[in-house]
Amino acid sequence: MFDSIYVKTKLPLNEDLKNLNVKWEELEFQTKDLENCLLRYDINDDKIVEHVVEREYVHYTEEEKRDKNRKPWDLFKDVKITNEYDKDIYHHGKINFYTGVDYTEVESFWVEFNAYFIYGKLDKIELFKCEKTKSRNVYQKEWEEKRKLEAKKLWNRMKKILRYIGWRWFWNKMSRYSYKMSNIFSKIQIFIIKNLL
Repeated sequence: MFDSIYVKTKLPLNEDLKNLNVKWEELEFQTKDLENCLLRYDINDDKIVEHVVEREYVHYTEEEKRDKNRKPWDLFKDVKITNEYDKDIYHHGKINFYTGVDYTEVESFWVEFNAYFIYGKLDKIELFKCEKTKSRNVYQKEWEEKRKLEAKKLWNRMKKILRYIGWRWFWNKMSRYSYKMSNIFSKIQIFIIKNLL
């Protein structure tokens, strides 16, 4: 799990990042240094605030729970937002936040920042890491090619055939065959023991 951070103050960008056509104040960063509950935080010029959303959950009645058309994962009939507000967070220490930013079709930047807070007040933000990596499109294509190569391997083709025939049928036959072979070897063992004694 992680939390989301939006930075509403100026970030210390290097020359590569300044040349990107990115609205940094609208970009969603992730962090694992806070609650890790999918919460949203905003870093302003002098502090960090949590964007709190209060909800009211409307439960199903007993009759509606028995309805066959209701999906089992639908836990609530409706969710209503009752209140939204920003709450000041008095964090003391460092928060590392990061994201990937597309640069070209084949390259992207992995960017990490460290924000330092002293009893809830923002002290400074530093650029921690900025490195060029393969873009998501390249990773996706590599993964698809690897999956296609794996699918062509003999064992994976056999699994498809066995899945088509049915694993239960296959393992039942193997179990019966193994049982018969075990009985044959037991009889051979008994025969050898009787004739040697």
